Amino acid sequence: MRARGLVLYLAFVLLFPVFSPIVHAQTEGINLQISPLPIELTTKPGTSTSADLRVRNGGTKTEKLQVRLLKVSEDNNGVVHLSTPKATDEWVRWVTFSKAVFDAPAGQWQTIHMTVNVPKSAAYGYYFAVEYLRASEEAPQAGKAVAKGAVATFVLLNADAPGAKREAQLDSFRSDKKSYEFLPVDFTVKLRSTGNVHVAPHGNIFITKGGKQVGAIAVNADEGKVLPGSSRFFASSWQDGFPAYASKTDSNDKLVVDKNGKATKKLRWDLNRANRLRFGHYTAHLVMVYDNGERDVPMEATLSFWVVPWRILIGLLLVGIFVAIGLWSTFQKSAGFIKRRRKGKV
Repeated sequence: MRARGLVLYLAFVLLFPVFSPIVHAQTEGINLQISPLPIELTTKPGTSTSADLRVRNGGTKTEKLQVRLLKVSEDNNGVVHLSTPKATDEWVRWVTFSKAVFDAPAGQWQTIHMTVNVPKSAAYGYYFAVEYLRASEEAPQAGKAVAKGAVATFVLLNADAPGAKREAQLDSFRSDKKSYEFLPVDFTVKLRSTGNVHVAPHGNIFITKGGKQVGAIAVNADEGKVLPGSSRFFASSWQDGFPAYASKTDSNDKLVVDKNGKATKKLRWDLNRANRLRFGHYTAHLVMVYDNGERDVPMEATLSFWVVPWRILIGLLLVGIFVAIGLWSTFQKSAGFIKRRRKGKV
């Protein structure tokens, strides 16, 4: 049995700018880090461009590594795919490396100079990944799984030719439910790239109640790319409430998941946030922009939802009833005492 290790996972991650310039991948027997990530190159047709790629062997012994190119594509559901380039993918012949196979001593960074010679016929966007893996695979043994570990740097190459079109369309803006007992409220934005060059839309969701803004959350703040002819889903969550559900973790600070692999939630009562009890009808206004090469183009959408903390409301109602009963009982006793006193029985 063979596994492609982390390749598909990294393809997904690499389309999002990351918080760290280094990505780390480890499987049984191989441990690699890469930087920078991702790489965006822009040049004119008929010229060349280049970049330095870095990979570090985080293992304990020297590895012989190789680099190879993979094709990156994204479907209409936002799923990223890595595949072997076809003969018709001419961009493969444009790319060369200073070393395609090399020794990587343990703990050391290796630099590979990548050059892309872009022909005059090139135009618009080309998207590929540079994969790092062992130069020779481990020989399979009967009854033993072979792990094939690899990491990949995502490259966005833009051949700046006349007719380039950066264009995006907002397909949908949704919340996961129409009503909530407690936060968070999870939003999903689906955007489609309808041009011939990738776009990087970003923006905010503004939460209002009765015309007053009570919250704001970012959407694609790191400006992840949407490839031409494909769609991307961007998730954002409004969590600023009391109480609020949060993902459960174990003693090792790892997420606790259910039998379906989904993170389990726990209601947390942080009394420092008691002034953020959410109740009522709210409106979420999405405002996003993308650069079309000349100006920022806005995209907007609005939805509404309810937050009704019914358990808290029932608790308050019961407390109110008990207080009212207590006051009524006290009043009745006081009234009886006064009445008896007037009759001279006290």
